[in-house]
Amino acid sequence: MLKKLLFVALAFSLTNCLILNPAGATIDREKGSVVASRITDAAIQTDLINSTVLAGRASVSILSLLASDIANIDAAKYYVKADVDQCVNDIQGFKGFLLGSTITNIISCQDLKTDGYFTGDPFPSF
Repeated sequence: MLKKLLFVALAFSLTNCLILNPAGATIDREKGSVVASRITDAAIQTDLINSTVLAGRASVSILSLLASDIANIDAAKYYVKADVDQCVNDIQGFKGFLLGSTITNIISCQDLKTDGYFTGDPFPSF
Protein backbone atom coordinates (compact mmCIF):
# COMPACT_ATOMS: atom_id res chain seq x y z
CA MET A 1 0.00 0.00 0.00
CA LEU A 2 2.82 2.40 0.87
CA LYS A 3 4.56 1.63 -2.42
CA LYS A 4 1.39 2.42 -4.37
CA LEU A 5 0.92 5.69 -2.51
CA LEU A 6 4.56 6.63 -3.07
CA PHE A 7 4.26 5.79 -6.77
CA VAL A 8 1.13 7.92 -7.17
CA ALA A 9 2.75 10.84 -5.33
CA LEU A 10 5.87 10.58 -7.47
CA ALA A 11 3.87 10.35 -10.69
CA PHE A 12 1.80 13.40 -9.72
CA SER A 13 4.86 15.45 -8.83
CA LEU A 14 6.54 14.63 -12.14
CA THR A 15 3.47 15.54 -14.18
CA ASN A 16 2.59 18.59 -12.09
CA CYS A 17 3.60 21.10 -14.76
CA LEU A 18 2.07 19.09 -17.56
CA ILE A 19 -1.31 19.11 -15.83
CA LEU A 20 -1.40 22.42 -13.95
CA ASN A 21 0.25 24.79 -16.44
CA PRO A 22 -2.25 24.33 -19.30
CA ALA A 23 -5.10 24.56 -16.80
CA GLY A 24 -3.76 27.88 -15.51
CA ALA A 25 -3.49 26.57 -11.95
CA THR A 26 0.03 27.78 -11.28
CA ILE A 27 0.78 29.62 -8.09
CA ASP A 28 4.01 31.52 -8.64
CA ARG A 29 4.37 31.38 -12.41
CA GLU A 30 2.80 33.26 -15.29
CA LYS A 31 2.37 32.23 -18.90
CA GLY A 32 4.54 34.10 -21.38
CA SER A 33 1.58 35.62 -23.21
CA VAL A 34 0.37 37.19 -19.95
CA VAL A 35 3.89 38.41 -19.16
CA ALA A 36 4.22 39.93 -22.62
CA SER A 37 0.96 41.84 -22.28
CA ARG A 38 1.84 43.09 -18.77
CA ILE A 39 5.24 44.38 -19.93
CA THR A 40 3.77 46.00 -23.04
CA ASP A 41 0.97 47.64 -21.01
CA ALA A 42 3.48 48.99 -18.48
CA ALA A 43 5.68 50.41 -21.26
CA ILE A 44 2.71 52.07 -22.98
CA GLN A 45 1.49 53.62 -19.71
CA THR A 46 4.95 54.94 -18.93
CA ASP A 47 5.32 56.41 -22.43
CA LEU A 48 1.91 58.06 -22.23
CA ILE A 49 2.68 59.68 -18.88
CA ASN A 50 6.19 60.75 -19.92
CA SER A 51 5.01 62.28 -23.19
CA THR A 52 2.13 64.08 -21.49
CA VAL A 53 4.41 65.57 -18.86
CA LEU A 54 7.24 66.50 -21.24
CA ALA A 55 5.41 67.47 -24.44
CA GLY A 56 1.93 68.28 -23.22
CA ARG A 57 0.27 65.65 -25.41
CA ALA A 58 0.05 61.90 -25.19
CA SER A 59 2.07 59.79 -27.59
CA VAL A 60 3.47 56.28 -27.63
CA SER A 61 6.76 55.21 -29.16
CA ILE A 62 6.95 52.20 -31.43
CA LEU A 63 9.52 50.64 -29.09
CA SER A 64 7.01 50.52 -26.26
CA LEU A 65 4.68 48.52 -28.50
CA LEU A 66 7.55 46.06 -29.02
CA ALA A 67 8.44 45.88 -25.32
CA SER A 68 7.77 42.16 -25.01
CA ASP A 69 10.01 41.47 -28.01
CA ILE A 70 12.76 43.64 -26.52
CA ALA A 71 12.49 41.64 -23.29
CA ASN A 72 12.72 38.35 -25.27
CA ILE A 73 9.49 36.93 -23.87
CA ASP A 74 8.44 33.55 -25.27
CA ALA A 75 4.65 33.32 -25.19
CA ALA A 76 4.67 29.53 -24.81
CA LYS A 77 6.86 29.38 -21.70
CA TYR A 78 6.26 30.23 -18.05
CA TYR A 79 8.03 32.90 -15.97
CA VAL A 80 8.49 33.43 -12.24
CA LYS A 81 5.80 35.87 -11.08
CA ALA A 82 8.08 37.72 -8.63
CA ASP A 83 10.61 38.48 -11.38
CA VAL A 84 7.88 39.67 -13.74
CA ASP A 85 6.37 41.86 -11.01
CA GLN A 86 9.79 43.44 -10.39
CA CYS A 87 10.24 44.11 -14.11
CA VAL A 88 6.79 45.71 -14.43
CA ASN A 89 7.33 47.77 -11.26
CA ASP A 90 10.66 49.03 -12.62
CA ILE A 91 9.05 50.10 -15.89
CA GLN A 92 6.15 51.83 -14.11
CA GLY A 93 8.27 53.22 -11.29
CA PHE A 94 10.80 56.00 -10.92
CA LYS A 95 13.37 54.25 -13.10
CA GLY A 96 10.88 53.99 -15.95
CA PHE A 97 9.91 57.65 -15.76
CA LEU A 98 13.51 58.81 -15.44
CA LEU A 99 15.13 56.63 -18.13
CA GLY A 100 12.09 55.85 -20.28
CA SER A 101 10.31 52.57 -20.76
CA THR A 102 12.62 51.17 -23.45
CA ILE A 103 15.88 51.61 -21.55
CA THR A 104 14.29 50.37 -18.33
CA ASN A 105 12.98 47.35 -20.22
CA ILE A 106 16.47 46.61 -21.53
CA ILE A 107 18.00 47.00 -18.07
CA SER A 108 15.40 45.27 -15.91
CA CYS A 109 13.66 42.70 -18.08
CA GLN A 110 16.49 41.05 -20.01
CA ASP A 111 17.25 38.61 -17.19
CA LEU A 112 13.78 37.04 -16.97
CA LYS A 113 14.27 33.29 -16.96
CA THR A 114 11.75 30.70 -18.00
CA ASP A 115 10.47 28.45 -15.25
CA GLY A 116 9.34 24.87 -15.35
CA TYR A 117 10.38 21.39 -14.35
CA PHE A 118 11.55 20.44 -17.81
CA THR A 119 12.06 23.85 -19.43
CA GLY A 120 13.76 25.86 -16.68
CA ASP A 121 16.87 27.94 -17.32
CA PRO A 122 19.54 26.68 -16.92
CA PHE A 123 18.18 23.86 -14.79
CA PRO A 124 14.71 23.24 -13.42
CA SER A 125 13.82 24.80 -10.08
CA PHE A 126 11.81 22.72 -7.65
